[in-house]
Amino acid sequence: LTPVDGRPGASLESYDFEEERTSLEEKYGAKNINNKNLLSYALYPQVFEEWKEFEAVYGEVGVLATKLFLNRMKVGEEIEVELGDGRMSIVKLVSIQETGADGTCIVILEVNGEQWYIPVTDLSTEAGSTMSEKASEPGDVGSPMPGVVVDLKVKIGDNVKEGETVAVLSAMKMETSIPATASGEIKRLLVNVGDKVEGDDLLMEIE
Repeated sequence: LTPVDGRPGASLESYDFEEERTSLEEKYGAKNINNKNLLSYALYPQVFEEWKEFEAVYGEVGVLATKLFLNRMKVGEEIEVELGDGRMSIVKLVSIQETGADGTCIVILEVNGEQWYIPVTDLSTEAGSTMSEKASEPGDVGSPMPGVVVDLKVKIGDNVKEGETVAVLSAMKMETSIPATASGEIKRLLVNVGDKVEGDDLLMEIE
């Protein structure tokens, strides 16, 4: 190895923090970028981008206790979570239903006494871990590129108009709205929030 004379950092190329801050604010929003985020990106850009993708799906997980973040809840378990501004929510895992043929299971939570039904893709099953159908027919809504589904605006049975946003994809460091390819009723929904998809993967069918 060639010895370094003087301060190692002196031989590095200059880094324009303000330029990168502006770039990050354009991608993620000014309120989501602080000095800590900027430094994290400067040191570990790929890790930072992967984290922001994770955050787009799961939200701010910093409010969770470390034990809860690392270990999933058990049925019947109840926790207290602070959601900001001092607001506390009591969350109870009521049940996890059996996985259906499409690889989706329904997780039932009770939040402050109100039941929430959350569809989740079970990646431990063959159906849940394989996305083989591609958009090819009129009315098929496909993914325009590889990414992560961060929002679904519709459910089976909903009526939509052509061009209406039906899903949101996080890809290429930005969120992309996916429009309905036709007017009609949502007949099939093949993905859940948090699912990773490839280009042209079939997300839903409209008839």
